[in-house]
Amino acid sequence: MHNMTCVTVSSRHARAIRGLLSAVLLVATAAAAEEVGTVASVRGAADIGRGGTQTAAVVGAPVELGDELHTGADGQLRVVFRDDSVIDLTESSSLVVDQQVFDPSTSHFSSLMRLVQGKARALVGKYYGTPGAAYEVQTPTAVAGVRGTTFMVAYNPDLDATEVIGIHGRVQVRSLDERIGESVYVTSREMTTVFREEAPTAPEEIEERLFHHEIEGLEILAIGSTGNLATTSAISGGATVPTTEHAPTTSGLVGQLGRDQLRNAGDVVGQPLTVIDATRGSLGVPIGN
Repeated sequence: MHNMTCVTVSSRHARAIRGLLSAVLLVATAAAAEEVGTVASVRGAADIGRGGTQTAAVVGAPVELGDELHTGADGQLRVVFRDDSVIDLTESSSLVVDQQVFDPSTSHFSSLMRLVQGKARALVGKYYGTPGAAYEVQTPTAVAGVRGTTFMVAYNPDLDATEVIGIHGRVQVRSLDERIGESVYVTSREMTTVFREEAPTAPEEIEERLFHHEIEGLEILAIGSTGNLATTSAISGGATVPTTEHAPTTSGLVGQLGRDQLRNAGDVVGQPLTVIDATRGSLGVPIGN
């Protein structure tokens, strides 16, 4: 009889423990569901992967930490994040929001986006011009890191290679394996390629026709896409887009005199939508020769 009583008490304790663990798990899950952005524009097929399920992306839908953004063969997607940065995905692309720390009270800003395949354009907000801030887009072969600029990243799984194209400001690019080679900088209308387990190629200026071809179509996604979001976001601030700058040198090695001393040419996200969406070149930003 005594043994049976002990078993009953143990069972009750076990149920109580299971209930407590379930409650803790629910709290942890709720805490993990951190909203970091909002879908601002969708063209064609696009969805958001979360917790093993896929949900169609619609304007106004929240984007949470850990979400995987997908576009179909005819799809494009724009997401505006709480730090005023913007990600545009072209067709057949997949990107994971791995990390975003946004704490203006302590000037702590950190974002990591992982491009699994396809092409993404990043418009990085003014917060990432502060000391210690970090914004990176990682692919299976490369890492592109920036502060307050605009750039394009494309990963081709068939070639197992990443291309990074500078649009505005400058971008630091390195191999995913930091032990391989040196980082390089690319600036407006320059491109570098990073193959698996190889250092980035020396940045080369690409001809304007190819430059337009690489980013065409995304300006259509931006026009009129943000709606009421523009009135509440810093994306509506500013007045003019500063003139883009080319690097004074061509090799692009980190630490090279001149290139590291380039001033940041500013960020497109800090400009009004009328300027961003204007048909100034293919991007809506000044394109120098």
